[in-house]
Amino acid sequence: MGTKEDQNLEERRAGVEAETPAGETENEVYVVKGRDILTKRGAESWIESRKDPKKGFKEYVRFLWPYLLFITFVFFGSLVAGYISAANFPSMADALRESFSSRFESLMTMNPFYIMFAIFLNNAFVSLLFLVLGLALGILPVLFIAFNGYVVGVIAYLVAQERGLLFILLGLLPHGILELPMVFLAASIGLRLGHQVFSALIGRPTQIKREFKEGLTFYFRWILPLLLVAAIIETFITPLILSLI
Repeated sequence: MGTKEDQNLEERRAGVEAETPAGETENEVYVVKGRDILTKRGAESWIESRKDPKKGFKEYVRFLWPYLLFITFVFFGSLVAGYISAANFPSMADALRESFSSRFESLMTMNPFYIMFAIFLNNAFVSLLFLVLGLALGILPVLFIAFNGYVVGVIAYLVAQERGLLFILLGLLPHGILELPMVFLAASIGLRLGHQVFSALIGRPTQIKREFKEGLTFYFRWILPLLLVAAIIETFITPLILSLI
Protein backbone atom coordinates (compact mmCIF):
# COMPACT_ATOMS: atom_id res chain seq x y z
CA MET A 1 0.00 0.00 0.00
CA GLY A 2 1.33 3.44 -0.93
CA THR A 3 1.86 6.28 1.46
CA LYS A 4 -0.67 9.06 1.97
CA GLU A 5 1.53 11.40 -0.13
CA ASP A 6 1.48 8.89 -3.01
CA GLN A 7 -2.30 8.61 -2.74
CA ASN A 8 -2.65 12.40 -2.86
CA LEU A 9 -0.43 12.55 -5.93
CA GLU A 10 -2.53 9.89 -7.64
CA GLU A 11 -5.71 11.81 -6.79
CA ARG A 12 -4.30 15.02 -8.27
CA ARG A 13 -3.18 13.17 -11.38
CA ALA A 14 -6.62 11.61 -11.76
CA GLY A 15 -8.22 15.03 -11.35
CA VAL A 16 -6.06 16.48 -14.11
CA GLU A 17 -6.86 13.62 -16.46
CA ALA A 18 -10.58 14.01 -15.77
CA GLU A 19 -10.49 17.75 -16.58
CA THR A 20 -8.33 17.43 -19.70
CA PRO A 21 -10.48 17.80 -22.85
CA ALA A 22 -10.36 14.99 -25.36
CA GLY A 23 -7.79 15.43 -28.08
CA GLU A 24 -5.10 17.17 -26.02
CA THR A 25 -1.62 15.78 -26.53
CA GLU A 26 0.88 14.67 -23.93
CA ASN A 27 2.75 17.92 -24.47
CA GLU A 28 -0.17 19.77 -22.91
CA VAL A 29 -0.15 17.90 -19.57
CA TYR A 30 3.07 17.31 -17.67
CA VAL A 31 3.92 15.49 -14.44
CA VAL A 32 6.79 16.95 -12.44
CA LYS A 33 8.25 13.74 -11.08
CA GLY A 34 8.10 13.34 -7.34
CA ARG A 35 6.84 16.88 -6.75
CA ASP A 36 3.63 18.12 -8.36
CA ILE A 37 1.50 18.26 -11.48
CA LEU A 38 1.79 21.06 -14.05
CA THR A 39 -1.18 21.42 -16.38
CA LYS A 40 -1.65 23.48 -19.47
CA ARG A 41 -3.53 25.94 -17.28
CA GLY A 42 -0.50 26.25 -14.99
CA ALA A 43 1.86 26.73 -17.90
CA GLU A 44 -0.27 29.66 -19.02
CA SER A 45 -0.37 31.37 -15.63
CA TRP A 46 1.79 34.28 -16.75
CA ILE A 47 -0.36 34.70 -19.86
CA GLU A 48 -3.46 35.00 -17.71
CA SER A 49 -1.68 37.51 -15.49
CA ARG A 50 -1.29 39.87 -18.44
CA LYS A 51 -4.80 41.09 -17.67
CA ASP A 52 -2.92 43.15 -15.10
CA PRO A 53 -0.12 44.68 -17.24
CA LYS A 54 2.20 45.35 -14.29
CA LYS A 55 1.78 41.84 -12.96
CA GLY A 56 2.29 40.45 -16.47
CA PHE A 57 5.63 42.23 -16.79
CA LYS A 58 6.87 41.01 -13.42
CA GLU A 59 5.71 37.44 -14.05
CA TYR A 60 7.45 37.24 -17.41
CA VAL A 61 10.69 38.75 -16.11
CA ARG A 62 10.61 36.20 -13.27
CA PHE A 63 10.06 33.50 -15.88
CA LEU A 64 13.14 34.72 -17.79
CA TRP A 65 15.25 35.36 -14.69
CA PRO A 66 17.93 32.62 -15.17
CA TYR A 67 18.44 33.63 -18.80
CA LEU A 68 18.49 37.33 -17.89
CA LEU A 69 21.18 36.75 -15.26
CA PHE A 70 23.31 34.86 -17.77
CA ILE A 71 22.95 37.56 -20.45
CA THR A 72 23.79 40.29 -17.93
CA PHE A 73 26.88 38.39 -16.83
CA VAL A 74 28.01 37.93 -20.44
CA PHE A 75 27.60 41.64 -21.22
CA PHE A 76 29.42 43.02 -18.21
CA GLY A 77 32.08 40.32 -18.37
CA SER A 78 32.73 41.29 -22.00
CA LEU A 79 32.68 44.98 -21.03
CA VAL A 80 35.44 44.41 -18.49
CA ALA A 81 37.38 42.40 -21.06
CA GLY A 82 37.04 45.25 -23.58
CA TYR A 83 38.16 47.82 -21.04
CA ILE A 84 41.26 45.78 -20.14
CA SER A 85 42.04 45.06 -23.79
CA ALA A 86 41.89 48.76 -24.65
CA ALA A 87 44.32 49.51 -21.84
CA ASN A 88 46.76 46.82 -23.01
CA PHE A 89 46.38 47.37 -26.76
CA PRO A 90 45.90 51.13 -27.34
CA SER A 91 46.45 50.86 -31.11
CA MET A 92 43.50 48.49 -31.38
CA ALA A 93 41.36 50.83 -29.29
CA ASP A 94 42.29 53.81 -31.46
CA ALA A 95 41.43 51.90 -34.63
CA LEU A 96 38.03 51.01 -33.19
CA ARG A 97 37.40 54.64 -32.23
CA GLU A 98 38.24 55.80 -35.77
CA SER A 99 35.84 53.25 -37.17
CA PHE A 100 33.00 54.41 -34.93
CA SER A 101 33.76 58.10 -35.49
CA SER A 102 33.55 57.76 -39.27
CA ARG A 103 30.38 55.71 -38.98
CA PHE A 104 28.45 58.10 -36.75
CA GLU A 105 29.94 61.44 -37.79
CA SER A 106 27.14 62.19 -40.26
CA LEU A 107 24.50 61.23 -37.69
CA MET A 108 25.68 63.91 -35.26
CA THR A 109 24.95 66.67 -37.78
CA MET A 110 21.31 65.66 -38.19
CA ASN A 111 18.23 67.18 -36.58
CA PRO A 112 17.83 65.88 -32.97
CA PHE A 113 14.50 64.24 -33.85
CA TYR A 114 16.19 62.30 -36.66
CA ILE A 115 18.94 61.31 -34.25
CA MET A 116 16.33 60.11 -31.76
CA PHE A 117 14.55 57.96 -34.33
CA ALA A 118 17.86 56.62 -35.65
CA ILE A 119 18.86 55.52 -32.14
CA PHE A 120 15.42 54.06 -31.49
CA LEU A 121 15.25 52.15 -34.76
CA ASN A 122 18.76 50.77 -34.31
CA ASN A 123 18.05 49.53 -30.78
CA ALA A 124 14.63 48.19 -31.78
CA PHE A 125 16.06 46.28 -34.74
CA VAL A 126 18.97 44.86 -32.74
CA SER A 127 16.67 43.76 -29.91
CA LEU A 128 14.26 42.08 -32.30
CA LEU A 129 17.22 40.40 -34.00
CA PHE A 130 18.39 39.06 -30.64
CA LEU A 131 14.94 37.61 -30.02
CA VAL A 132 14.39 36.00 -33.42
CA LEU A 133 17.93 34.66 -33.90
CA GLY A 134 17.66 32.95 -30.55
CA LEU A 135 15.86 30.16 -32.41
CA ALA A 136 19.33 29.12 -33.64
CA LEU A 137 19.92 27.35 -30.30
CA GLY A 138 20.38 30.69 -28.50
CA ILE A 139 23.98 31.03 -29.66
CA LEU A 140 23.72 34.24 -31.70
CA PRO A 141 22.13 36.45 -29.00
CA VAL A 142 24.92 35.49 -26.60
CA LEU A 143 27.61 36.23 -29.20
CA PHE A 144 26.06 39.59 -30.13
CA ILE A 145 25.70 40.60 -26.46
CA ALA A 146 29.33 39.65 -25.85
CA PHE A 147 30.50 41.66 -28.86
CA ASN A 148 28.50 44.74 -27.87
CA GLY A 149 29.74 44.51 -24.30
CA TYR A 150 33.33 44.31 -25.54
CA VAL A 151 32.88 47.37 -27.77
CA VAL A 152 31.28 49.36 -24.94
CA GLY A 153 34.23 48.43 -22.72
CA VAL A 154 36.73 49.70 -25.30
CA ILE A 155 34.83 52.96 -25.83
CA ALA A 156 34.45 53.40 -22.06
CA TYR A 157 38.21 53.16 -21.61
CA LEU A 158 38.90 55.72 -24.33
CA VAL A 159 36.35 58.19 -22.97
CA ALA A 160 37.58 57.65 -19.41
CA GLN A 161 41.10 58.61 -20.45
CA GLU A 162 39.86 61.85 -21.98
CA ARG A 163 36.90 62.90 -19.80
CA GLY A 164 36.96 60.71 -16.69
CA LEU A 165 34.68 58.02 -15.23
CA LEU A 166 32.08 60.56 -14.05
CA PHE A 167 31.51 61.62 -17.65
CA ILE A 168 30.93 57.98 -18.63
CA LEU A 169 28.48 57.37 -15.81
CA LEU A 170 26.47 60.51 -16.55
CA GLY A 171 26.56 59.74 -20.25
CA LEU A 172 25.26 56.19 -19.86
CA LEU A 173 23.06 56.02 -16.78
CA PRO A 174 20.14 58.32 -17.76
CA HIS A 175 19.12 56.25 -20.77
CA GLY A 176 21.07 53.08 -19.94
CA ILE A 177 18.86 52.22 -16.98
CA LEU A 178 16.08 51.63 -19.52
CA GLU A 179 17.94 50.70 -22.68
CA LEU A 180 20.23 48.00 -21.32
CA PRO A 181 17.56 46.03 -19.41
CA MET A 182 15.31 46.04 -22.48
CA VAL A 183 18.11 44.80 -24.74
CA PHE A 184 19.02 42.18 -22.14
CA LEU A 185 15.40 41.03 -21.94
CA ALA A 186 15.18 40.67 -25.72
CA ALA A 187 18.37 38.59 -25.71
CA SER A 188 17.02 36.56 -22.78
CA ILE A 189 13.89 35.71 -24.75
CA GLY A 190 16.10 34.62 -27.62
CA LEU A 191 18.20 32.48 -25.30
CA ARG A 192 15.05 30.92 -23.84
CA LEU A 193 13.78 30.10 -27.33
CA GLY A 194 17.14 28.56 -28.19
CA HIS A 195 16.91 26.41 -25.08
CA GLN A 196 13.46 25.26 -26.16
CA VAL A 197 14.70 24.38 -29.65
CA PHE A 198 17.52 22.34 -28.12
CA SER A 199 15.04 20.59 -25.82
CA ALA A 200 12.87 19.71 -28.82
CA LEU A 201 15.88 18.29 -30.66
CA ILE A 202 16.62 15.89 -27.81
CA GLY A 203 12.99 14.81 -27.58
CA ARG A 204 11.67 16.82 -24.64
CA PRO A 205 8.15 18.33 -24.76
CA THR A 206 8.17 22.01 -25.73
CA GLN A 207 5.83 24.73 -26.92
CA ILE A 208 8.17 26.75 -29.12
CA LYS A 209 5.48 28.35 -31.26
CA ARG A 210 3.55 29.59 -28.25
CA GLU A 211 6.66 30.90 -26.48
CA PHE A 212 7.78 32.67 -29.65
CA LYS A 213 4.41 34.43 -29.91
CA GLU A 214 4.48 35.38 -26.24
CA GLY A 215 8.04 36.68 -26.63
CA LEU A 216 6.99 38.88 -29.54
CA THR A 217 3.99 40.11 -27.56
CA PHE A 218 6.25 41.07 -24.67
CA TYR A 219 8.64 42.77 -27.10
CA PHE A 220 5.96 44.98 -28.68
CA ARG A 221 4.14 45.66 -25.41
CA TRP A 222 7.11 46.49 -23.20
CA ILE A 223 10.53 46.46 -24.86
CA LEU A 224 9.71 48.61 -27.87
CA PRO A 225 7.98 51.48 -25.98
CA LEU A 226 10.70 51.62 -23.32
CA LEU A 227 13.40 51.68 -26.00
CA LEU A 228 11.66 54.73 -27.44
CA VAL A 229 11.70 56.41 -24.03
CA ALA A 230 15.41 55.57 -23.71
CA ALA A 231 16.12 57.09 -27.13
CA ILE A 232 14.31 60.29 -26.13
CA ILE A 233 16.37 60.53 -22.93
CA GLU A 234 19.62 59.82 -24.79
CA THR A 235 18.92 62.49 -27.39
CA PHE A 236 17.47 65.32 -25.33
CA ILE A 237 18.32 64.77 -21.64
CA THR A 238 21.75 63.13 -21.58
CA PRO A 239 23.40 66.00 -23.57
CA LEU A 240 21.97 68.52 -21.12
CA ILE A 241 23.43 66.61 -18.19
CA LEU A 242 26.82 66.31 -19.86
CA SER A 243 26.87 70.02 -20.68
CA LEU A 244 26.84 70.77 -16.95
CA ILE A 245 30.16 68.98 -16.37
